[in-house]
Amino acid sequence: MSEPQSPSKKSFFGLGKEKKEGSGLKTPTHEIAQTPALESANPLEKHNIPSEARQQQIVGQTGEGVTKESSILIAIDGTEAGDKAFHYLLKSKVLSTNAHIFIVTILPANVLSGPWVSGPLSIDTKRQNEMLKALREQALQKLTPYRDQLREAGYETTLHVAHGDPRQTIVRVSSYHKVDLALVGKRGKKGISGLTGGSTSSYIVNHSPCPVLVIK
Repeated sequence: MSEPQSPSKKSFFGLGKEKKEGSGLKTPTHEIAQTPALESANPLEKHNIPSEARQQQIVGQTGEGVTKESSILIAIDGTEAGDKAFHYLLKSKVLSTNAHIFIVTILPANVLSGPWVSGPLSIDTKRQNEMLKALREQALQKLTPYRDQLREAGYETTLHVAHGDPRQTIVRVSSYHKVDLALVGKRGKKGISGLTGGSTSSYIVNHSPCPVLVIK
């Protein structure tokens, strides 16, 4: 079984054109409005976020529709740490394959504020919404190889792409799907705002509604 290549941070969340695979995005697909969890406590910031940042896309079953005996959330962001967590899950002799896997990635709520996206200093709202929608679509495509390998290993899977602060949003998604375990990688560097930074994994451990397994 081939392993997914670890994409660079830029290519994982980039805005280049990619073709959709017909088998990758079949129903059930859910688009659920949300108010993104943002790092800033400023209430005015929530009013200024683009409308597309309020959309989260779920391809597969939501937590309420899962029929497996357990469910696991794994955070993927295209980094080596995220891939280590994925490979642990794929090859684990501890975790049961009779589990539903939620493969989750979190995108910025503003294309000008994300660490993976560079662009002009000022763009209009329409263009920003177009870019956020394109980011979601490409993130789903980037997650497809991970999903396919887990399916080959016997897991049922759901893809979930949302916008917002990675730490708070992972906790929110874990709660939404009522998962039994959250699996995250750790890069061991403080102050990194991605899904697998040291500060992110520590926050998830301290705030998650379920047990968290951190893979170093």
